[in-house]
Amino acid sequence: MKTNIKKAFLDINEEEKWLNEQGERGMMLLSYSNGTYEFEDVSPATFQYKIDIPPYSQREKRRDYLDFLEQTGASVVAEYADRVYLRKKASDEPFVLYTDRQDVERQAKRRSSHFYAIGFPQIMFGIMFLTRAILGHESPVAFWIQAMSGSLFVVSGIVFLVLGLRAGRKATDGQVPSREERDIWEA
Repeated sequence: MKTNIKKAFLDINEEEKWLNEQGERGMMLLSYSNGTYEFEDVSPATFQYKIDIPPYSQREKRRDYLDFLEQTGASVVAEYADRVYLRKKASDEPFVLYTDRQDVERQAKRRSSHFYAIGFPQIMFGIMFLTRAILGHESPVAFWIQAMSGSLFVVSGIVFLVLGLRAGRKATDGQVPSREERDIWEA
């Protein structure tokens, strides 16, 4: 039986976690587009999912990369907004795309980059509003409207930056060697 689920995620890591919960319940992802996930119940089979943001924007390199992933046993389910939704039948070993520390860190930065893309402009708009409120010689009402708007933009921008930092750290938890382990291997 096919099921459509509309769901929105701000954090790609949370989206991937949710997809894996669905896969453990025997739900096979068939497609994804614009917040709508299409699943088919194929119990007792279970699946593991990964969301990848390939490092290639050129069509040929990206296609070669996706073909390589399919040769490793992963199926490309959908491509949407620079993300690739991958599915693999569940087995004893975890579904791991990146094993190199630098690749894991690069992927984590790509996954959290949208937080920075939203946070930095909001802080800039906030500073612009606050500067205009302080330097402008307008009525007290205009001053307070600009000051409050600027403050809200700055706070909102800071929240997005913190969310980006947390998402990047969460994405690398358990996948990146500790500082002591790095010192051993890089010495």
